[in-house]
Amino acid sequence: MIENLYYNKNFDLNKAIDFVFSSDNPVHQGLIISKLNENMYDPELIDEFRKYIKKKSKKIKPFYNSLDTCGTGGDGKKTLNISTTVALLLASIGIKISKHGNRAASSLSGSSDILNELGIKMEFRENKIIGNLKKNNFTYLNAPNFYPILKNVAETRKLLGFKTFFNMIGPTLNPLQTKYQIVGTFDKKSCKAIAEILLKNKLRNFKVFTSDDGLDEISIFSNTTMWEKTTNNQIKKKKIDHHKFRKYLSQKNLSFEDIKGKEPKYNAKKLINLFEGKKNNYRDMVIINAVYGVLTIDQNKKFDEAYEILVSSIDSKQSLDHLNKICS
Repeated sequence: MIENLYYNKNFDLNKAIDFVFSSDNPVHQGLIISKLNENMYDPELIDEFRKYIKKKSKKIKPFYNSLDTCGTGGDGKKTLNISTTVALLLASIGIKISKHGNRAASSLSGSSDILNELGIKMEFRENKIIGNLKKNNFTYLNAPNFYPILKNVAETRKLLGFKTFFNMIGPTLNPLQTKYQIVGTFDKKSCKAIAEILLKNKLRNFKVFTSDDGLDEISIFSNTTMWEKTTNNQIKKKKIDHHKFRKYLSQKNLSFEDIKGKEPKYNAKKLINLFEGKKNNYRDMVIINAVYGVLTIDQNKKFDEAYEILVSSIDSKQSLDHLNKICS
């Protein structure tokens, strides 16, 4: 079986997927994953794995009218939890957020890690998940609670030690099947591949982006490549010049150190400091990325209008009060 899959160029993809998840031999799993990874940016490959994982998942009632900020991770920059902070900020201004995520893989603190440090529960009961979303505009979906089959490849992925197509599957697996997403990716090829999958999955609107400095975020330090859905149901590529953000920055001397993260306790403290009003480039990164979240949900909003709403939420302590409400 392993020989046929590894050496046969025309092997059956479905058989390969079944083998990857059913094998109890990490070496054999690693060989097939490595073989498949030669085409890691192929949307068909990613989507077939996605569909297989969905079939084996824990099913819950969809909540389509919400936004997810789940990214691929894997940029290796070990930054603060920007997309998670963006999600909490957006929830504070009334946007329904169904945040999908996991524990850290390549970073020091994943979404699950920082939210646990903040005291936000990892709910898996459907009534609690939907209840939190309706009451607080925020619910967190811890991936292992809904996709236990991924545990079958977790050890092998760690042993491989490099990015694979699995990094691109996560953002396409929101358990609530949200129809709005902003997705940060680790490079330009993954950016386009995920955009093609989200289009195929008929999301109402989405923006997928990666920055020239290697961040899986919209960057204030360098230009960003973005793929987004158009009004005629296509995807188009655009370049975002980081100089356009200069007038919105709280400090003009850019400091990458402002967004460098550490362990979950440290990152949680920085998030709270931001919502308490601390001004630095971490705040700037969060607000700029959150603006694009607003524009994804409401295509009639102007950039400046969205920016002012988000700044007001922080400066008035609305975002801090809302965070405390979620944590309680």
